[in-house]
Amino acid sequence: MNGIRGALVDAVIAALPIAIVFFSGWAYLSSYLGEFGVDATEVTVPLSTVLVYAFIPLESPRVLIFLMICLVVTILIAYGGISGTNEEGVNPFVISLSFIALVLFLFIIKSAAVGEARAMANFVWTGDKAQSVPVLITPHAEEPYREFEQCRERRGLRQIIGFPDRMYVLCRDTDLPCLRGRMFVVSSAGAVIYSALQNHSFNEGEEGCEK
Repeated sequence: MNGIRGALVDAVIAALPIAIVFFSGWAYLSSYLGEFGVDATEVTVPLSTVLVYAFIPLESPRVLIFLMICLVVTILIAYGGISGTNEEGVNPFVISLSFIALVLFLFIIKSAAVGEARAMANFVWTGDKAQSVPVLITPHAEEPYREFEQCRERRGLRQIIGFPDRMYVLCRDTDLPCLRGRMFVVSSAGAVIYSALQNHSFNEGEEGCEK
């Protein structure tokens, strides 16, 4: 019985880092897409994309500081000789502390993901993100196609994010490029499958746009 319990504990410990990395990537992507009114649950996101974006919030100072604090606490517990283990060799205090630390860590990751996503969204609105020029090759309704082409000609398109089956681009407004725009969703077949007006506002302390 103890062998089965030990195997389960080892499996959880082995899977926990992967779960945290996945949570971090999904927290960032969902927050970033949410900045443009896109529900992340309606988008097919490859696992590789989630894992790549996971390291953006994980590299934030608040996450690294928390990990350093956890490391110091772990060393103090290990060398402090904290007793209190039961007949199965389990220390309830350490288990409770580990659970609290894990929950707090997830909240910190989520907070970091929201902050990093907001900063990246600002890069799109200020025009600091890469220009995107997707080519439309299928028939379109006149209105979205004409507006898309006009925006492309004046080099006003900025990439929001790209997936294997579609790309999200923002057409910045000519008069208020950092506050208004239209988002286009272009399929891999070269068709505009969705467009929507977008409004943006800068939070207090954020660097605005004067372009």
